[in-house]
Amino acid sequence: MAKVIIGMIPPGGWHYYDSDVKLTSHSYESLLKSVENYRAENHLPTRDVEGDVNSYICSNWPNFCHGVDMVMVTSVHPETRQQSLLNDITTWARNLLNSKTPNKLISDELAEERAKTCKECPNNKPWKSGCSSCVSAAERICASIRNGRDTKSSTKLGGCELMRHDNRSAIFFDTSKLSQATSIPENCWMNIK
Repeated sequence: MAKVIIGMIPPGGWHYYDSDVKLTSHSYESLLKSVENYRAENHLPTRDVEGDVNSYICSNWPNFCHGVDMVMVTSVHPETRQQSLLNDITTWARNLLNSKTPNKLISDELAEERAKTCKECPNNKPWKSGCSSCVSAAERICASIRNGRDTKSSTKLGGCELMRHDNRSAIFFDTSKLSQATSIPENCWMNIK
């Protein structure tokens, strides 16, 4: 049987629908108690509270559970383009953060020129959607790798759909620290070494 990963809070917090009633709580254990109490107060069969809650969470968010290969998934939400970009940006930023070589940043003036180029590019896409905790974590990592720096235009940037990085952060890096896509548009600042 699949088990919920207690350290990961599902989207929308700890919750469970019993009939048409949404039960919420601040923790997994407290949610189990809330479901048990709700069923007892409403003269409903107690059944397997933990199994029901685990099944609900694991069928809706399999990545929040151990042993999901044994769960029959009833609702699968395909990853959106924004969520895919968010995941790639998070991986990119973590790799830079954990890099053994120091991340040398360029001047604010050059970063601002790059930001203006990105701002007009059709590959500059929004990436902050889906799991709010995931977005916040990615934003923290990205701010960390650029040492919290910003320019006038950089705050309006999204992620690069081709390079799979956060433009707001990438504009501060020397091009040698950034991966190259196979086909970069001619007007991209990445073409200028």
